[in-house]
Amino acid sequence: MKAITLLVTYRLAQAYCIGIILTFAPSREKQKLRGRLNRAGARGTWLVMRAVSRLISRRKIVMCAEGLEYVPSSGPVLIAARHFHFFYDGYVLLRAIRRPLHIIVALDWMHNRLLRLLVEFACALVDWPVVLRSEQFQEHASDKQWAYKSSEARRYLRQVAKASVRILRSEHLLVIFAEGYPNIDPHPTPKADLDAFLPFKPGFIKLAEMAERDGETQVAIVPAGFVYRKVGKRWYTTVRFGPPLFQRDFANNTLLLHSVEKSVHTLSQS
Repeated sequence: MKAITLLVTYRLAQAYCIGIILTFAPSREKQKLRGRLNRAGARGTWLVMRAVSRLISRRKIVMCAEGLEYVPSSGPVLIAARHFHFFYDGYVLLRAIRRPLHIIVALDWMHNRLLRLLVEFACALVDWPVVLRSEQFQEHASDKQWAYKSSEARRYLRQVAKASVRILRSEHLLVIFAEGYPNIDPHPTPKADLDAFLPFKPGFIKLAEMAERDGETQVAIVPAGFVYRKVGKRWYTTVRFGPPLFQRDFANNTLLLHSVEKSVHTLSQS
């Protein structure tokens, strides 16, 4: 809650300052100025999140990052990562990568509608797209306590696609956990044990393909693997990044999907 309060306060102050500056800017310069201010605001939000995440988890996890030279310092990047821990994966990426990032977040585990609104609001503040996994609609079809309705499925699918394309075309960095579920999760997961992997879902390739339809955007797909080891109450984790892959270098999306998946498996080996 403290983290959300801090982000809300920061973003409201940022929006007020941007409004004041744009009021006095010449009209022909407003669009360019807005873009620069929004990029500065996004970086400020990222710095706040890094600081808060460090305070929350610095005593619980020791991290190491390898292959950071493979993460482009600019331009559109889509990181396709292994999903091991429901919380620490995002924390490690946030601490390791030296540029603002956006993470696609699954919220279909919620049963409290008020909590849903609060978390979705927090995600909107940091521009993290929300996704609802399709199989969850089947599982919760008769669950009246579920925070979502089946009729919302298409709307959220359109929203996450639109937001992801916007982020990539804005030359930002987007993270997706292509398996869909972590190994360690307070909610039910189809992974049988800590070594299990699920087949990668092809949705992340579709998002990159949609972003590239403008004829200008070229998305670098960077595979990322995680290795976790627990000693006492503390986790020791290594995140590894592999060389970026591009759709143009593959004959079809199936070959690209298999290449990304194989790379993530290799990067996740102890």
